[in-house]
Amino acid sequence: MDKIILNKHNIKSSDFINSADNIKASGKYLLGIAAADERALNSKFTLRYFFGGGGGIDEYRVDADESFQSISKICPAAKMYEREIYDLFGLLPSGHPDLRPLMLYPENWDSSVHPLRKDYNNLIPDMKKYGEYKFKEILGEGIFEVLVGPVHAGIIEPGHFRFSLAGEPVLQLEIRHFWKHRGIEKVCEGRDFKDALNLAAKISGDNNVNIGIGYLEAAESILNIEITERAKYIRVILAELERIWNYVRDVAWIFMDIGFALPAQNLFALQEELMRLNKNLSGHRFLFNSLTIGGVNLDLDSAKLKAIEEAVEKVENIIKDCEEFILNSSTVLDRLEFTGKINHKTAEELSLCGISARASGLPRDSRIEFPYLIYDKLNLKPVLHDGGDVFARTVLKIKEIYVSKKIIEGLLFNLPEGDIAVAYGNKPEAYKYAIGNSETSRGNAFFYIMADDNGKIFRLKYIDPSFRIWPSIQYGVLGNIIADFPLINKSLNLSYSGNDM
Repeated sequence: MDKIILNKHNIKSSDFINSADNIKASGKYLLGIAAADERALNSKFTLRYFFGGGGGIDEYRVDADESFQSISKICPAAKMYEREIYDLFGLLPSGHPDLRPLMLYPENWDSSVHPLRKDYNNLIPDMKKYGEYKFKEILGEGIFEVLVGPVHAGIIEPGHFRFSLAGEPVLQLEIRHFWKHRGIEKVCEGRDFKDALNLAAKISGDNNVNIGIGYLEAAESILNIEITERAKYIRVILAELERIWNYVRDVAWIFMDIGFALPAQNLFALQEELMRLNKNLSGHRFLFNSLTIGGVNLDLDSAKLKAIEEAVEKVENIIKDCEEFILNSSTVLDRLEFTGKINHKTAEELSLCGISARASGLPRDSRIEFPYLIYDKLNLKPVLHDGGDVFARTVLKIKEIYVSKKIIEGLLFNLPEGDIAVAYGNKPEAYKYAIGNSETSRGNAFFYIMADDNGKIFRLKYIDPSFRIWPSIQYGVLGNIIADFPLINKSLNLSYSGNDM
């Protein structure tokens, strides 16, 4: 953990608002807030704020009884975390502008129940209505609402979108998620580290390799495990393959949403080939169970290496044609440019990550900012655009495919010799903790994990990039017509399950 976190600070809750102002001024941005019920250790709840930027991570620890000082007015990105803490721990963020329940719906949950407290008795609430959720309203002549979801047509996951309109332009969008909140953080308490890997990697299945790597960065640090160079290379290859097929799918859906079915279907066919490659490599189309504590579960022989090489070469040829089509079609450009714009300041205020940040000019890529595995050896540079619109996000996804292809080709036939996994049996130091970062196709996957005194998990906090990015759509749609919302949504392609946990 010490090789990642450069500075640790203990600070009083009442003083932290001043520190947050200074942190913001220094250019650091919020990676996440991890709360924990540590009353059995020090009679307090503990909040750890993690800020990244400038080549490292700073941790600020705040102890709390039943309340703490909200920093959301200075750091808007903290707003969702503080509402989450209020729900799950019952700690009041004093000065918070919006304390409506976030995850535990008042329609279903007693407001006195807080599942992440250690004394929570795991009882399921009675099936009755405890309260009512109040949506924000814009009032005025000619203003009306359009409600979308939470149940959608097709196989899309549940999410509620409430639009306030004057004609077709959007005046306000309010998002309500967490319809499928599964309580994964609570489920992981008391689990061994291997069991928790199986849960964590499946939080959002289409990014399970990269999320799993983030988990393992923290878990293997706690367990004092150093994996082999060969295992590191294979993890990176799998991570970049996962990134490629995600971006191929994303670009396909952009074409589909603007009515260009032929290039969309070509890309969907390519996605299918890539998922069959995944099956060939790992036995599963989503590369499930490819990772293990101490290494990887699969090796890459010459036949598999050749199959990967041929696949990524084909991807580049097809995606180049798509890129040319986008850049040379006035009809496509008319739909993508200036649509769903998230400006630089909004991206900064909300601490966006991944493509969503880089498309608004913020150089945020965990492979570069907080390098792990062998990414520090690859001399990567952030791929940026300053448009902040659907066009910028689409173009960057295409360019990232080229970057991933280059990474893979540089590693394929230079794999170090050695084992693909190391044995481990170390019992971690009691209450030792670590963090892990990885770059998924959506952005930074962040883990905070603490061991208990039995070598199990005392606290696991996961922050999916979608949790950080979903609020930005509420700004990106403003002034756009409601018919462009599906396109804006697809350009971000965020995870409901990753967000809802």
